[in-house]
Amino acid sequence: MGKAKILIDELIEKKAKGNAFQIYNVRMKLMLKGIMVDKITESSNEPFDVVAKIYEVAKDFNIELRKFN
Repeated sequence: MGKAKILIDELIEKKAKGNAFQIYNVRMKLMLKGIMVDKITESSNEPFDVVAKIYEVAKDFNIELRKFN
């Protein structure tokens, strides 16, 4: 299962809380880091650097995401 998809969904949920502008804000920040949000699915297998960038964006927003082993 794609860790990146889980983390992106969690980040959007925690930051946006249903606010459409904040959803757009999070997605745009991820895209500026080189993460094509629309292309990441639950079955995709992303390299470690993509997951690291998601954690970096979460840190920028002061959001704590779950940790994977």
